Amino acid sequence: MTDSITIDCGERLSIERAEALYAQIEQSLQQSSNKNGDICLDGRQVQFCDTAGLQLLLALQKTLQKTGLTLSWRGYSPVLYETAGYLGLSSVLTLTEPPTSEEQEL
Repeated sequence: MTDSITIDCGERLSIERAEALYAQIEQSLQQSSNKNGDICLDGRQVQFCDTAGLQLLLALQKTLQKTGLTLSWRGYSPVLYETAGYLGLSSVLTLTEPPTSEEQEL
């Protein structure tokens, strides 16, 4: 049985938060490898994101693929979904469908 570790993306998934988010990702990777757990991202509160923020998530996804662990989403905002789509990252980040209004309210 695996335990999931959740990373909250916050309201800004951007370059100014990249260092703090990177540290959180590193800690989560270490915890997940110790527990053999997957990582879950919570992007429901994201109001702004840029290429740097999405690059961090892409690096996380590729790292997890190498280790056999998975990345899942608790939910994601329309902004996150649209920005990833503009950059062609929707499918690799498993952002497969626009968020529903119920997901946005959570």
